[in-house]
Amino acid sequence: MINVRRMANSMTSMVNPNRDAILRVNIGFVTDDAGNQVPSFDEMPVKIQAQSLQSDERAHLGLVDRQGEFISVYAYGSISAIQRWLKRGESQLVFTPYGENEPVAWNVDKVLESYPTWVRLLLVRLN
Repeated sequence: MINVRRMANSMTSMVNPNRDAILRVNIGFVTDDAGNQVPSFDEMPVKIQAQSLQSDERAHLGLVDRQGEFISVYAYGSISAIQRWLKRGESQLVFTPYGENEPVAWNVDKVLESYPTWVRLLLVRLN
C-alpha cells in the first residue's frame, strides 16, 4: 500500500515543519466535590502539521459565520472529535502556534479526513 501521507509530508515539511503537540484524548467525566462534571483526559505526545484554511474551505465547512480561530491539522494515527454515544467529549491538541511563544489548547471540532494511518482535523482555538 502506498503511504500517500508520508510522501506528501516529506515535501510539505520542508517549508512547514512538523510540530510537537500533546494529544489530550477525552475519556469521559469525573464529578468534583461540588457535583460538577469535569472532563478527564489521557495525554500523549504526537507530531502534527498545522496548515491554514483557504477561504473556499472555510465556506465549504460552514465557518464563515462562526466566531473563533480555526486551523487544519494533519497527524498520524486516529484522533476523534466528540463521541456522545461513548459519553466522551472532544479531544484536544496542545501546541505552540506559529508566531507565538506559549502553548495553546485547541478542540478537535471535526474530522475532515480519516484513513487507517493518518487523519486531517479541524481545530478551534480554546484560549
